[in-house]
Amino acid sequence: GIVRVQLWICLAVLLLVLVCDGVLFDRVLSTGPLSMTMGKWLPPFGISFTADVMGATFALAAAFVAICVVLYMALDTPESAVRDGAYPLVLLLVAGVSGAFLTGDLFNLYVWFEVMLIASFGLIVIAGNPVQLDSAVKYGVLNFLATTLFLAALGLLYGTLGTLNMADIIGTAKKADPALLATIGALFALAFGMKAAVFPVNAWLPATYHTPPASISALLGGLLTKVGVYAFIRIMVELLPMARDVLAPAITIVAIATMIVGPLSAIAETNLRRAIGFLLIGGVGIAISCVPKGQMFVIFGGVAYVVSSILVMSALYLVAGLIEKAQGATDTREMGGMYAANSLISILFLVLVLAVSGIPPFLGFWPKLLL
Repeated sequence: GIVRVQLWICLAVLLLVLVCDGVLFDRVLSTGPLSMTMGKWLPPFGISFTADVMGATFALAAAFVAICVVLYMALDTPESAVRDGAYPLVLLLVAGVSGAFLTGDLFNLYVWFEVMLIASFGLIVIAGNPVQLDSAVKYGVLNFLATTLFLAALGLLYGTLGTLNMADIIGTAKKADPALLATIGALFALAFGMKAAVFPVNAWLPATYHTPPASISALLGGLLTKVGVYAFIRIMVELLPMARDVLAPAITIVAIATMIVGPLSAIAETNLRRAIGFLLIGGVGIAISCVPKGQMFVIFGGVAYVVSSILVMSALYLVAGLIEKAQGATDTREMGGMYAANSLISILFLVLVLAVSGIPPFLGFWPKLLL
């Protein structure tokens, strides 16, 4: 009984979040960015929530994916995982992700990253077998390192500019020492690069995302790395353009390396969900390739690509879960005859793989064209 109740409460909350995000998105499109400051403490001291088109779009996509994943969990999640609190952890993760997309304050962004980290930790070890615990340690150590770098960069930025409010930073950064800002920008780039799994700090992702149940993989793969990419784009393009100009060649090299290394590793990989993890990394490379230029059109392509990636990668993980279930194997060398056994799953998989590849007319093609 408790399982059913948790499922329905979780779905109800997520539907409400989806409706709110939809209304917010509509408002932002028609009237421009919205801001709300906590307890009338005016910026730069108060914490602001700010929704613009990019943040609202990402939040909407995240809520939609979360609902799809929870519906899949209803069919897939073992009883023990539900007793361990799978549904509350999903809600906590969605809270962290939505908060990160809609905050107008950098320290607050850090807080939401922490909320996501706690939830994702719980989800990775849920229904825990030894492989999951091993992956959680790798995931934890690297993410703690990234978080420490992020916090150090925040401290330096606050010391330099005297504010962490995003709208404030845009104005005050123009007067600051460019060399100092470039150093702080490099710290931010490294921290978010680790969280988004760009090359060469990407080894933790394929080692972790395939170990929990497929629904959890879909949630982590669809949402978590994307928040890293979002923060990367937001800080490098909007807040610290001077630092970006200095770092542009390095970011370009990293983006290209990530684009190449991800898919090449996927070719060599025999575990289905690990291979998808490498495709996910390649996608992150494509998404951050919009940063060095920083023109509106290119950024639009990057944002559109992240949205398509949130939807497509989550779906790909879920379909991979169905394939593993149908085949009774996780190793692609032991799989076969899928089309004869279940043609619908095979067609779904093919469509999603074409979408990831960016074959027209599928979802992944249009953002790549823009980029």
